[in-house]
This record gives sequence, C-alpha cells and structure tokens, in this order.
Amino acid sequence: MLILKVDNLLLSSLLAFVISYLLGPLVNYMERRGLNRVASIMFLFSAMSLTIFIGLSSLYPLISSQLSSLKSDLPKYITGTTQLIKDTEANFSFLTAILLNFDLSEYVESLMTTWASSLFEDFPKYISKSLTTAMLAPFLAFFLLKDGQRILKSIFSLVPNRFFELSINLQHQINDQMGGFIRARMLEATIVGFVVWAGLWLIHFPYAPLLATFAALTNLIPYIGPLIGMVPPLIIALINGTPFIGLFLVLLPYAIAQIIDMFVIIPLVVAKIVDLHPVTVIISFIIGAQVMGVLGMIISIPVTSILKVTTTTVYKHLIEFTP
Repeated sequence: MLILKVDNLLLSSLLAFVISYLLGPLVNYMERRGLNRVASIMFLFSAMSLTIFIGLSSLYPLISSQLSSLKSDLPKYITGTTQLIKDTEANFSFLTAILLNFDLSEYVESLMTTWASSLFEDFPKYISKSLTTAMLAPFLAFFLLKDGQRILKSIFSLVPNRFFELSINLQHQINDQMGGFIRARMLEATIVGFVVWAGLWLIHFPYAPLLATFAALTNLIPYIGPLIGMVPPLIIALINGTPFIGLFLVLLPYAIAQIIDMFVIIPLVVAKIVDLHPVTVIISFIIGAQVMGVLGMIISIPVTSILKVTTTTVYKHLIEFTP
C-alpha cells in the first residue's frame, strides 16, 4: 500500500486521525452554536498551535540542557549498565552455562553504544522527519475535519438501500468508540507523565522531564509499556549508587501512576470503551507487534475493537433481517 511505502505518511495519517477525533466534538459544538465550520477549525488549530508554541518556547531551555547533560553522561551510563549485567551474570553463573558462550554484557554495550551514537548523530534527521510529520498531520487533519462528513455522505450514497441503515449505525459506533478510546488514552498518558514527573522532581532525580515523557509515551504500549518506562530511571539510580530507600522513592511515582491507571482510568474509561476480553487483547497485541513493531502494539487494540464492532453489528443485522 502507498501509505506504507511513503516516509512519514502512515504516522502522519494516524496523528491526523487522532487530532480529528480530539477536536471533532469541539468543532461540531461550535458549528451547532452558529459558527462556520471552517472558522471553527481554524480557531481551534490556531489555539492549539499557539499553546504548543508557548509550551515549547518555555520548555526549550530545560529540554536543551537535559539533552546536553544526557549526551555527556551517556558513556558513564553505558559503562555502568554493562557492569551491572556482568555482575548479574557472575551472580547467576548457571545462566552462562545455559546461554553457552553468549556474552550478554558485550552485546548490550554494543547495542547501547550504537543507539547512543545514532541518537545524537542522526538527531538532525529525526528533527527533519518530526517537522515533516508536524506539518503533514495537521494538514490532513484539517481536511478530515472539514470534508470528513461530506466524504462519508458520498460513500453512503453508493451503499445499497438495504445496507444503508447498517452502514450508518456501524459508522456511528466506530466513530464514538474510536473517539472515546483516543481521548481516554491521551488522558491516560498525560496523567502518567504528570505523576512521574512530579514524583521525580520532588526527589530531585536527574532527567525528570525526559523520563516522564518517556513513561507517558511507553504507557501507550499495552502491558509491557509501563515496565519499559521504569527501566531507564532504575538503571540510572543503580549506576549512581542510590541506596535502597532511594530506589523505592524512584519507583514510587511509577507505582502510583500505574495504580491510578489500572484501578481508575482503565476500568472506568478504557475497558468500557473497547469491551475486549484480555485474551483477545494479548493476541491482537502479539499480532500487531509481529506485523508493525511498536506502532503495531499501540494500534492493535483500536483495530481489534473496530473489527469486533464491525463483526458484531453485521452479524446482528444478518440475524435480524434474514427471513
């Protein structure tokens, strides 16, 4: 497919759908209040752009200093991580016999060195791709918000009369479910990121903003995302020789964030929206990871939810209208 071949097009399209689902209810509300649809979209886009610009301008000095500090400290953390793995291998020597001559510490050191070098050497390329996505995604989102309803009407006009009601019902269900899911996941990531940042900031832990952002993003990955988010601060704390109570304080914000996530947000918001069995979620997660990697992990649940809604709705329609 073309969307998979063109650089940044898939990510830009997904972000465009996210933006349209986030802003869609506001655009519809403003249009119902008498404001022109295009004017509503332009107003919301202007407000969003201004908010992002002010936020980035305010945070740029902090982010810049954090990245500079991280760049200078990376060799120490790579060496420290390698030493931690060597110590672990020495304490669990039976694993060495199982893994034969595989040197895990050497492999991790090589991997981290390559990653660190790539991260900073290719930083301009990442910025270029990010800017491309940042310009393309709002552009696509604008036309989704502006012409989405017109496109749907054109599509529905091609649907045979006997399937028209089914198509309308299915579209409304998918639209409501995806909108609720995306807004819930954004809220979830924001709360996790804020709780982690506040906790790390209170104990003066290094790179709190970067680690909180990483935790918020990885939390979007089902099941393993929160664990991945905990790894960097844990490694930094161990390398810096943090005592046990310090390790507890470092991991405490992550634990609080996950408690809020698991016992409040997921049961009360996300679970009611997707209504999927845990086994179904795990299978879809594995398939998504195999097919599209990290991006597949993130979109596996909404895609599975859409398939479930479609299958259930079509089945009910066939049962009700089959003589």
